[in-house]
Amino acid sequence: MRYQIGDTVVYPRHGAARIIAQEDRSIKGITKSYIKLEILSADDLIIAIPADNFEKVGIRDIVDTQAVSEVFEILRKPIEEEKINWSRHYKANVEKIATGDVKNIAEVVRDLTQRDTDIHGLSAGEKRMLLKARTVLASEIALSENVTEDEAQHFLNVNLGIVPPTDADLTHHSQAPEEPASQTLLRCEREQAQKKATKSK
Repeated sequence: MRYQIGDTVVYPRHGAARIIAQEDRSIKGITKSYIKLEILSADDLIIAIPADNFEKVGIRDIVDTQAVSEVFEILRKPIEEEKINWSRHYKANVEKIATGDVKNIAEVVRDLTQRDTDIHGLSAGEKRMLLKARTVLASEIALSENVTEDEAQHFLNVNLGIVPPTDADLTHHSQAPEEPASQTLLRCEREQAQKKATKSK
């Protein structure tokens, strides 16, 4: 294993984690080595993973600042009307989060945030999913950008157009989107109405 105790890694579904120990466990006479991870975005959550499965489960390094910049670009890019199919998105979003890939998780955060402004809003399950996705994403961004998780959450809000950027945000690749998340569905609804009106003529 190329990682050592004290290293910070990313564990899919949970986000940033710190390797805190390696221990042997005997089960039915067979001794196996386990790596213990402390999940940084959750209080007192420790996960033990068999050492021989450590990288097979998707454990990876923290992304660099270039990847963070690309994540924020995803957050700022509004979804297109023709790509919206909410009834099928829940399963796809679960699968995206499970990959642990920051770009996939950013897409989940963006899409659910844009939907959260709809008159129908998000279901309880989707709200939990959005909170989970934001937490996982912010935990990794915080380590990559050397900021607190609260600051990382602020960067998410800036790039989603929820709050205006400050001068300091620009040094962390953060800027206001051309279209705030709250306006995306309104635009899509207008486009759909225009198409229907055109077809009816």
